[in-house]
Amino acid sequence: MTKRAFGELESQILCILKSGNRKTVKEVQQILGNQDNYNTIMTVMSRLAEKKLLQREKKGLQYEYWITADSNTSTFSFLTMLKQKFFGVKTSVLISQLIESADDLSEEDLAYMEEKLQNARAKK
Repeated sequence: MTKRAFGELESQILCILKSGNRKTVKEVQQILGNQDNYNTIMTVMSRLAEKKLLQREKKGLQYEYWITADSNTSTFSFLTMLKQKFFGVKTSVLISQLIESADDLSEEDLAYMEEKLQNARAKK
């Protein structure tokens, strides 16, 4: 088992559940190829339920989980989670950190970003 990057397992679980079908922890573990410990997946799914990203219902001895309507229609993603956990709600801080740490930006990349900034200004 290799250690995952921060938030990667959460993101994969959310992607699995975006199909709309209810799944148990065991089913999610099988879809993930049994590469993660059952207890780890259960903990992550419980935390996602606490964060109101998943809902759950007890069926027999286990819970069935599904994605909440709010999560399914929102723009929740790994990047959104990363932004919230490390940069607060300031998108500008995240973008500036990415630009400052990038060593592979071409003139074409910068022109693309400038276009996106102009589009954002026009929407305001």
